[in-house]
Amino acid sequence: MKVIVAEKCGFCPGVKNAISIAGEILAKKGKIYSLGPIIHNKDVVERLAKQGLMTVEKVEQVKPGSTVLIRSHGAAPDQIARLREKGVEIIDATCVLVKRLQEIASELQKDGYKVVIIGDRNHPEVQAVVGCAVDAVVVADESDLQRIDKNSKLGVVCQTTQSPEFFTRMVSAIAKTSFVELRIVNTLCKEAVKRQQSAVELCKRVDIMFVLGGLESANTRKLAELCKKYNNQTFHLQNWQEFDKRKVLGKKIAGVTAGASTPEWIVDEFVENLSAVDSGAGANDKSAK
Repeated sequence: MKVIVAEKCGFCPGVKNAISIAGEILAKKGKIYSLGPIIHNKDVVERLAKQGLMTVEKVEQVKPGSTVLIRSHGAAPDQIARLREKGVEIIDATCVLVKRLQEIASELQKDGYKVVIIGDRNHPEVQAVVGCAVDAVVVADESDLQRIDKNSKLGVVCQTTQSPEFFTRMVSAIAKTSFVELRIVNTLCKEAVKRQQSAVELCKRVDIMFVLGGLESANTRKLAELCKKYNNQTFHLQNWQEFDKRKVLGKKIAGVTAGASTPEWIVDEFVENLSAVDSGAGANDKSAK
């Protein structure tokens, strides 16, 4: 089967940095804590767990005097403060763009703006940003706009992995509400946007599209959602083990992309195996990533 890989896919710089930091610290200390999964990819988390990375969900689960890694999604200021009270060593692997988003939200609040965060309120990145701005409002769709106080100074930011289309749509909806001042800061990740554009371009010219990455990964779900709009034969899989040969029967060309938290070895394994599937297609055509 002919397989084409999206030009932009897989690990982003923020994820690469977090994984690199984790590897270095684990090599020195043997065992450290991660406040929440370091990235949203179970295969990577399991590999690091074997090296000594212990994932916990609450600060209370961290033992005093230990070492704690702050994951790429960041952590709320109150979590950091409680960790310091425990006397732990904090290793900050927060993505620089997420850190920028946190700082912008904090500054907007200090300047008297009601902070509005466009995104998923259940995502750890958004939860950390909410912790930086008291009484921030998270809006995931138009139905959430009623939660915004009328006649307020609004400072709008966005979860870094959302799409430009979604950001634009929500900003347009917010602009139709009652406010006295509106300040909008584009906090989208350019790397995430490039991956979205690359995936959409590819899915339009293949028979079937595979999006690889953790099912809990927001940026991977967004890739799958966007591709599905242009190619209804789009499937979100975590790895090759979830592949079902019946889905490619009668198809000649497959496209493959991956979320920002999906390691290259998962992509390579998937492409190698898919290329060997007998579906009457030509040779593998893997473009540079």
